[in-house]
Formats: sequence, C-alpha cells, structure tokens
Amino acid sequence: MTEETYVITIHPPSKKRIAKATAVALVIAAVLLVTAVLPAEYGIDPLGTGKLLRLTDLAKADAKVPEKLAATTVKTDEPPATIVPVLEPSSDGGAPAVKGTFIGQTRQYKIDSREIKLAPGKGMEIKYNMKKGAGLVYSWTATNKLLFEFHGEPNVKPAGKEGTDYYETYEIDNQVGKDERHGTFIAPTSGIHGWFWENKTPNEVTLKVVSAGFYDWIFQNINDKETALKTTSLDVIPSHPKVPDEVLH
Repeated sequence: MTEETYVITIHPPSKKRIAKATAVALVIAAVLLVTAVLPAEYGIDPLGTGKLLRLTDLAKADAKVPEKLAATTVKTDEPPATIVPVLEPSSDGGAPAVKGTFIGQTRQYKIDSREIKLAPGKGMEIKYNMKKGAGLVYSWTATNKLLFEFHGEPNVKPAGKEGTDYYETYEIDNQVGKDERHGTFIAPTSGIHGWFWENKTPNEVTLKVVSAGFYDWIFQNINDKETALKTTSLDVIPSHPKVPDEVLH
C-alpha cells in the first residue's frame, strides 16, 4: 500500500479581483444609502423609494421625539428630592463654593413626640404628609423588637396605578424586627410617608417616636381608626433654659 500526498495551493486574489469586489461593495452601499438610509433617517427621498416603502414615516416619527421629551421635562416649582454637593473652585483664589448642600423650604419645620403601647399581635401606622424634597429627622425606640416597614404613598401615582393602594417601600424588616431606628429622610414624592409597626411578641410593647421635619400633618392608623394628629409648632416651644456659658479658651 502506498501513501499519496496531496498538496493544496491557495492563490491569493488578484488586485483586479479585489478592486472589482470593492467597487461592487461601494455601489451596493451607495444604493442602500439613497434608497433606505436617507429616507428613513433624514427624510431625504430623491428616488421616491422611501415613500414607496414608507421609510420616510420613520424620519417623521423621530422628528417628533424631541417634542415629546420637551413635554416631559417641563420645569416645575417642586424642589429636588436629593442633595448632591458639587464643589466649585473660586475664581479669585478664595474658598471654594459647595452647591447643592441643602433643599430650601418655604415654611418652618415642626416637631412631634409620641408614645404608643402595642398589645401582642397588634399593629399601627404613623405617616407624615410631606412635599417632595421635604426632610424628616427621626428616632423611634421600642421596649422589644417590632416588625416594621417604612414606606410612602405618593399623591400622584404611576400610570396604571391610579385608584389603587399603590405604595413604595423604603425600608422593611418583617422577619426579625428592630427595637430602634434613627435617620434622616428626604421625601422622593409629595404624599404621606412613614411606618407600619407590628408587635409579634407575647407582651405589650411601648413605642416612642420623635420627629422633626417639614410636614404639614401626621396621619395615624391604630386599631383601624384613622386620625389626623396635630403637630407642635416651634412658636409654642418654651425658650431654652438659661444656663451659665462654659468658657472654652
């Protein structure tokens, strides 16, 4: 038995064939540009193929997009819902300015302090009516762990959610629970924002809630009884007791 050896020789395409293929590709690209790309992207239709294939409708639709975007980005009087500090260097070599460090409000803040006793198996809600961008500083403590959810109900609900019990969760612990939480909250939307607590222990739990912030009124729901609670204005707070100043230096 003899072995045969085959040798395959690959010849590169000639310059003439490469030039011919390039020319054909350029012609095809030019045809596509005139018949499809220009009518669809820019509404230019020199041969009438765009109208025939309805490609010019795409260009008309794209032209309407900026108008729609402009309609959705209309400026409102609502403040921003976030604080984003931006450092701006001084032009004269002085101290730099930091923009976006606070959200201005039109009214003074209010304060509130509550103490509620929750029987075993009972739950309750306390929510604050706040405008978008309003801040809330809070602390709540309990004599035992409570399950809780911190959430909000915006006045203007997303499309398709109108007329429903739509709400947005900010923080939740429905497994172990906590006996205290402290923080600063900025309302992402205008509406009511606050907590639902539930006592899953076999004993009565005392809950204390202290808050200060830019809210109009407080909503309370306990034993399915809803109440609008009055807040405390700064004008009625007693003046700070006079104590001797401490000299530091």
